[in-house]
Amino acid sequence: GDVRVARVILMNIDALTHTKVWVRVLGASGDAATDEDAHARWRTTDEACGRRSNVYALLHVAAAPIGREWWERWIGERVGACALSVRAFVKNARGFPVLPKEAQAMVRDMFRRNIQIMLTDWNGAPDGCARETIAPGDVAGDEGRVDVDSAHPMRLYWEYLVYLFRGVEPASEQALAEAPYRDYLQAPLQPLMDNLESVTYETFEKDASKYIQYEEAVRCALLDLVPEGDEGSVMVVGAGRGPLVRASLRASERANRNIKVYAVEKNPNAVVTLQHLVAKEGWGDRVQIFPGDMRTCAADVRVDVLVSELLGSFGDNELSPECLDGAQRFLKPTGVSVPQSYESFVAPIAAAKLHDAVVSYKDLKSIETPYVVKFHRVHHIAEPKSVWEFEHPNNAARIDNERYARVEWSSEELGSASSTLHGFAAYFDATLYDGPAGCVRCSIHPHNHTLGPTGELMFSWFPMFFPIQTPVYIDRRGASPTKIEFYIWRRVDAHKMWYEWTIAKPVQGHIHNPNGRSYWIGL
Repeated sequence: GDVRVARVILMNIDALTHTKVWVRVLGASGDAATDEDAHARWRTTDEACGRRSNVYALLHVAAAPIGREWWERWIGERVGACALSVRAFVKNARGFPVLPKEAQAMVRDMFRRNIQIMLTDWNGAPDGCARETIAPGDVAGDEGRVDVDSAHPMRLYWEYLVYLFRGVEPASEQALAEAPYRDYLQAPLQPLMDNLESVTYETFEKDASKYIQYEEAVRCALLDLVPEGDEGSVMVVGAGRGPLVRASLRASERANRNIKVYAVEKNPNAVVTLQHLVAKEGWGDRVQIFPGDMRTCAADVRVDVLVSELLGSFGDNELSPECLDGAQRFLKPTGVSVPQSYESFVAPIAAAKLHDAVVSYKDLKSIETPYVVKFHRVHHIAEPKSVWEFEHPNNAARIDNERYARVEWSSEELGSASSTLHGFAAYFDATLYDGPAGCVRCSIHPHNHTLGPTGELMFSWFPMFFPIQTPVYIDRRGASPTKIEFYIWRRVDAHKMWYEWTIAKPVQGHIHNPNGRSYWIGL
């Protein structure tokens, strides 16, 4: 029946301009086997329709979901709306219709993700919740009383949903600012080939949480490396318009250490801004500017602390290893780098909206490019796992920044609910400094994301998304174990760096971006 439904959709959809089709799918029935079959049927219909971006699932929720993962997996699918049956309601002690806690959490999450909710099935109202027995004026948030006999049969259920909607925490100022970037694909920066625009610098500089962490890291490093009464030295490579210069000077004051700061910057426009900043703040005797690429700059100095903010969303994706390897010659033998190390992580995700956006470009390059994305309608199928790590300074006799990783998620790690794999999320976790004076970290890993002074998430970096060409159904219905196996390579030659990736289980996929044919970062 699912394939025949898909055929009927395809017979008509092309003739209907700008039309969206909602396919009714049982999203929650209260029975695990039934819900799994319903998800599989949606997968069949979606596949038969060619994963068209205008064919949506209309989730029919007939009962409270049996567990969080059973409805969270739908977040990553192409869901147009939720038809909430009154059968999912129960009566409370006063006889009012309410949703069980699990269903409440589901509805609130749908509100947050702008998923439309409809009420359906009045004739299936739970016993004791008939309109004749309930006074609408008694419901929280309802002002005054309404004639029960003239009220719509579903009014009480609607009022309860309004009550839940009003209970959703208002979006913070940061969330409102990030809203335009939700599930929006952004190409990663080319930090060496391109010079950042002023508006990009301005956006990064607004993230107080990042510079608080950097300031603390420099403070700890100065306490450990520079004896009281001596003058220390700090070099900021990739100084931009000066936020790390300012953070380093604040750190020296807090540590009660005098320092000399050297700022290296290749962007001529940023150098001009930096020169004006030094003159305006009266830092002429404390800050010296070296225009040029940190890898070739002729500055004849050796410093205690080498500071940089070259990290990308995946840690190394903006060439931090290559840049810092070229700049570490400025360090004293006892000197340290801030950051000292950074680790990269990946996690399998369901993200139909992101995958639809990728394939809409209709070319190979788009499917073989990793993107920076503010995740919104994304479901993590399993927890992130480490792929590799870089440490600085790199004292290896022969520096090799190529990497390879094989990552596997076992059947037990994939949970109980089936889902659709559209690609992999990527994150980093950095140790800015770790020494006797303290350990300071900076991370966008979901479980230890760095927070700002008022509890907001650090926003300088959004995660990365590595798409796969063909989505894979992770079927959890069978008795045989299912696992996901992912391979990723970091490749480098004389002119560029690029990633290659593929999945090997549960099905073998092709290797994406071999030899950097579609995506690379120029050296």
